[in-house]
Amino acid sequence: MLIDGKKVDEYQMEAIKEEKNTLLIAAAGSGKTFTIRGKINYLLAKGIKKEEILIISFTNKSVNDLKEKIAINDIFTFHKLAIDILKYNNIDFKIAPDDTLEYLTNEYFYCLTKEEKTKLLKYVNYYDYDNFLNSNTFKEIKKIIISFIGLYKTNNKDINDLKKIFKYDNILMTLILKILASYNKELKSTNSYDFDDLIIEATKYTNNYKNYKYIIIDEFQDTSLIRWNLINSLRKNTQAKIFVVGDDYQSIFKFSGCDVNIFLNFPNIVEDAVIHKLKYTYRNSQELIDISSKFIMKNKKQIKKELLSNKHLKKPIIIKYYFKKKSFYKLLNKVIKKYDDILILGRNNFDLNKFIKVNLENDKFSYKNKVIKYLTVHSSKGLEADVVIIINLEDSLYGFPNKLENNKLIKELIKDEDNFLYAEERRLFYVALTRTRNEVYLFTPLFKKSPFIKEIKKL
Repeated sequence: MLIDGKKVDEYQMEAIKEEKNTLLIAAAGSGKTFTIRGKINYLLAKGIKKEEILIISFTNKSVNDLKEKIAINDIFTFHKLAIDILKYNNIDFKIAPDDTLEYLTNEYFYCLTKEEKTKLLKYVNYYDYDNFLNSNTFKEIKKIIISFIGLYKTNNKDINDLKKIFKYDNILMTLILKILASYNKELKSTNSYDFDDLIIEATKYTNNYKNYKYIIIDEFQDTSLIRWNLINSLRKNTQAKIFVVGDDYQSIFKFSGCDVNIFLNFPNIVEDAVIHKLKYTYRNSQELIDISSKFIMKNKKQIKKELLSNKHLKKPIIIKYYFKKKSFYKLLNKVIKKYDDILILGRNNFDLNKFIKVNLENDKFSYKNKVIKYLTVHSSKGLEADVVIIINLEDSLYGFPNKLENNKLIKELIKDEDNFLYAEERRLFYVALTRTRNEVYLFTPLFKKSPFIKEIKKL
């Protein structure tokens, strides 16, 4: 089989021809989208109609990319699929503004009684309520409340789950419950759904929707429980086969409710399911694959992969040490002079501005007469460049790995199943390493080296 003049490899072909429910494990640069296109061409050649195939991806960008390459009508994000199901069933609804929960949270704090304010001030160790409302402590509490409510919905928890967590922090949990009640009341009174409600509500109506024969999901490692419940309900109601593609090494969105265990347990939760693995990678050198694979598999609760590449580089990972900003500039200038297609990655949005002040436009900036792209690692998923520079590999709270810990209530709500130190940060670093087609430069301070640097040097 040829796609755009390129031949499908033997492992891609095995997955394409598989008739059973399939989990396809596709490592970085192994031709994930290419294989999905091959699967669709194969199904169409077998007589499956275009309207009998549903394709789901996670972002509008990835959906649009797929639409450019695949001639299937029903290519949706999960939220667009939920909207389509509700409209198909003539359900009247509105989509709540993104800032509704934040607005109601602010409003709640400004409307507390004198007694409630006194209790809260004692909890936060402030004497003046106005000072508290203008403090970073207030911002942090708001952030915890909003994150908690989002994760509560995405993980399909109920009020009984919240009662179990109550014992860990009565004051904060009381605030969360009251704001959650206010939020739900507001949504109901305006007949509005937030993005999580869209998916939860649409799951109730999958018995009256289009009759698919195949459901294909891209980036399956980033599935949340409510997303899986929607798809599983649709799959069972239509008796559709399911073909899911992803890589547990690249599961990096737990903070937004994604659960890698759905990916890891796929053969146990879907009947008549098989696993296929793509073996060849076409982006990274074999040497980079070997090092990054050893690094990521320090956490054994992942799926081991044997990956092969025809590309070879003697030294694909180059570690550069700097002492102060001045030495950082010199290192950066030397690398930028050597290459044209460069992607700089940071753990945080503000990492680049710690070293050089630039104005980003569409994630790009001009430097030394070259246009360079800067992204956080989270935003770089699915992208690649000839050369990658990873900055701020520092052993600090906001370094890489990031050492900020979730509030204990959020930890209880989404318990870490593997308890491996920096498990998600490790996967995030793997994603960063594998964006390059050639070398990856690791910029790290001489006296505060990231623990990941220390590991990489030993591999």
